[in-house]
Amino acid sequence: MNKKWIGTTLSVVAALSVAQGALAQKKSGAETGLLGIKLYDSGLKVVSIYGTPDSVESVNGGGGAGGAPGRGGPGGPVGGPAGAPSRGPGGGGGALAPGDVDKSLSPFQFGNELLRQRGVPMPGGPSRGGGEAGGPVGPSGAAPGVGGPGGGAAGGGNSGRILYTRWVYNRNGSKYGFVLDKSNRVVQIEAIGLSNGKVKTARGVTFGSTFAQLIKKYSAPDGYEINGDNVVVRFLVKNKVAFKLSRLGANKPQVVTGIVVAAGKT
Repeated sequence: MNKKWIGTTLSVVAALSVAQGALAQKKSGAETGLLGIKLYDSGLKVVSIYGTPDSVESVNGGGGAGGAPGRGGPGGPVGGPAGAPSRGPGGGGGALAPGDVDKSLSPFQFGNELLRQRGVPMPGGPSRGGGEAGGPVGPSGAAPGVGGPGGGAAGGGNSGRILYTRWVYNRNGSKYGFVLDKSNRVVQIEAIGLSNGKVKTARGVTFGSTFAQLIKKYSAPDGYEINGDNVVVRFLVKNKVAFKLSRLGANKPQVVTGIVVAAGKT
């Protein structure tokens, strides 16, 4: 049998397999990327587009920037660029205005909680205090405290092996996070902010989109987390995407202030 013919046949079969996989993924409605990066792209692709990260954080082990202590009482919403800071014990927090940011809390707690739910081990376990969905863990594995000390300091966390890192970029008034696994592959893409035309899912959801628009685009969610003025809506099972919505003004409905596109279980 002609070896050239065999090689050509194998190439055609491989190409058809890739095409069929892409078509199946398109039909499933799953989001495959965000910000010009696709899931499972390499770290080289990230730096070729965005350059050197503004910071590199440990997600689940080793040292790194620790989770900072929370400021509000139990149940207060999470801060960061997309979250309304709690104003008092147990309060739902005041309205968030542009620039009104509680810098003591990690803006990526939303993304950390999604990683934990997908089975990525988080040192320190879930927070005992408030915070999103039972208290996600800060980048170093230190659970942010609520209403007092109890958050980890910078450089905290355990000394275990780092398996996941987050490359953080500050762009256009927003924060982009790319979580990479030990094989240097992107397994989660995150965007946190209030307004940025470059942040948009394949179905057109962006910062400022409403809950009604999410339902129209993605249909039935597979889960919610509600904490004060913050709501996390998950479409991970079918669409590989989740959204954080926050109330940006008194008597105004929540709008999208965080988007995460996530791979399957790692």
